[in-house]
Amino acid sequence: MVDKKQSQSRFRSAFTRVAVALTCFVALSGFGSWFGRPLVNGYYVSRGNNASVFMAHLVEAPRGHLSGALVATTVDQGGSSPQVQRVTVQGSIAGGNITLQTPGLFGAFSTLYIGTLDGGRLSLSRQGHSAFTLYLASARAYQARITLLDGLQANINTVRSAQHRLKNAIKYVKQLDAAIEQYLPWGRARIARQADVREYWDRKTKFYDTCLAIIRPLAAEGMPAWRWQECAITVNNDAYYREQTVAAITSLQRIAREKRAAIVQMLTEAPVRVKTALNTMIAACRYTAHPTSCVTACMRAKKDQLVPPATLAAFRALLPQVSRAIRNDAEITERSDARLKTVAAEIERIYHRST
Repeated sequence: MVDKKQSQSRFRSAFTRVAVALTCFVALSGFGSWFGRPLVNGYYVSRGNNASVFMAHLVEAPRGHLSGALVATTVDQGGSSPQVQRVTVQGSIAGGNITLQTPGLFGAFSTLYIGTLDGGRLSLSRQGHSAFTLYLASARAYQARITLLDGLQANINTVRSAQHRLKNAIKYVKQLDAAIEQYLPWGRARIARQADVREYWDRKTKFYDTCLAIIRPLAAEGMPAWRWQECAITVNNDAYYREQTVAAITSLQRIAREKRAAIVQMLTEAPVRVKTALNTMIAACRYTAHPTSCVTACMRAKKDQLVPPATLAAFRALLPQVSRAIRNDAEITERSDARLKTVAAEIERIYHRST
């Protein structure tokens, strides 16, 4: 009985020594952290910048080995949706020290991140760059950050769209100004050319009448046609040039109508476009860096004249004059050409009868 008690006492003593020794070994070797720390599995998210969100999703499996992804989401000032850059990582964790590495291209050009994990605070750095800190967050909290960033992107899109619309409206007004500035000298030239048109047809009429007056008595006297045919041939060949002149006047009438209609339409549309664009921009000003200055600039632009008053008055005064001048040109052309066709036909009849 005594031997049995002594044996049990020696076993307990030996077990205690082994337990103490194992505890010291675990403590000194660092293996204690393996059993005292929960496995890493979570989202670590940046703070302080609504225009960009950097996130590291890390999973520890098996213990000491890390895998996951680094995701950078940034608003795009020139695009319609946020820019998203994602890269997978592999790494390790020992105590609070972390190493992460991207795969690179065929094993080359990979990036190495080193850092520490202290509770819910993850600090990482890579060579040549400043360290950055991420904080443990739930998947829902991370998604909420992304939603806020999407909202900021939508605001940027709204401002950019409004600015583009206003830019187009201003461009349209400049096109209107240019169209009027081109029309004024063109219209004045058309008015001044009325005398040239009249002189052109008067000269032709005189030539045709003179030719007929010369050849009619000569042909009646039986004089050979070769002695007086020169003007008859000229009149016959001139038919082509008369047709070209008539076509030019007809084209001029069409061009005048198109120019007038285009400018009148632009004068109607320009104020509407500018007003709509400015109202859209004013509504978007709250999303800009300086909302008050933005609204002030828009309100000032509303008071500006679309076309200088003097230029607009000159255009409106010139319109009826140009229309009247082109109408006169067309009437003279039609009347003169009809008469010359009759004279030319008589000259042609006399000539052919004499040959």
